[in-house]
Amino acid sequence: MAAMFKFLGWRHANTIFIVGILVEASVFFISAFDWGGDTKEYQWERVFPQLDPEDNSSSISSIALAEGTQQQQIQKIMGTMMTLNLSVTELNNATEKLTKSVSMMEKNYSIVSESTQKYQTEIDNLSNKIARANERLQDFDKFNFNKTV
Repeated sequence: MAAMFKFLGWRHANTIFIVGILVEASVFFISAFDWGGDTKEYQWERVFPQLDPEDNSSSISSIALAEGTQQQQIQKIMGTMMTLNLSVTELNNATEKLTKSVSMMEKNYSIVSESTQKYQTEIDNLSNKIARANERLQDFDKFNFNKTV
């Protein structure tokens, strides 16, 4: 609140700011001392029975259970690794197929490019022949026009 009063330029902002700083300093000063409250002892044996030094039978069974759990975890990891291996193999096969497809596309592109170039050459030749035929036709029309006059 004091910072808001300071920013807005309201009256008594300095007083409120000083009071707030003094309260904060006193709270930190008081909390710095350990008042010697009773420390709470957590009963970790309830969460982790294998930590209980008095119960040997449960620790043996818990060790056997932990070993069984480890074997199950190792089996799960091995299964995951096998699945990963199969996935990587399938990915390699798909990559090889994709590479072959791309190389075939490149070959087909070069063939189409060559054919297009040949087609363009033929079109240019045909255009030239039509232009010459038009010139000769015009010459022929001029020749016929001169004879009839």
